Amino acid sequence: MFGFDNIAANNGWAMAAVGATIVFSGLVVLSFVISQIHKLLKLMEKREAPPEQQEAAQPAVEAPKVATPAIKTAYLPSVDDLIPIYRPLVEQLDDPFELSQLYQISQKMDLAHPHLSIRQLWEANVLISQGDGTFTWNKL
Repeated sequence: MFGFDNIAANNGWAMAAVGATIVFSGLVVLSFVISQIHKLLKLMEKREAPPEQQEAAQPAVEAPKVATPAIKTAYLPSVDDLIPIYRPLVEQLDDPFELSQLYQISQKMDLAHPHLSIRQLWEANVLISQGDGTFTWNKL
């Protein structure tokens, strides 16, 4: 007798089902134990530490909140300080000009933070957008 008849005659299907159930149950138990091992380790660490250290290890009830001031870009010059620096650079360019041209010139002149400075001039309406990607200097 060979094949499926032999398996059925000797309770092979039942043995296969019990074996699969045992393996699956073992994997479920193992995954649960692994997922909870951090709690077990924490418990063991608390037992090994002397009572003085256990009290010191307890976190404070709540740390006092310190009001932090809003971050201000103090390292950048003001718009009034940037105008005399960038006006001669803009005069070298054709009117209207692209910001990439102004950026290249400011990098050649080794000016600090050219992206931020140009943006600051743009937000202060010193550099006026023409709508087609070009800009002009606001001559106030």
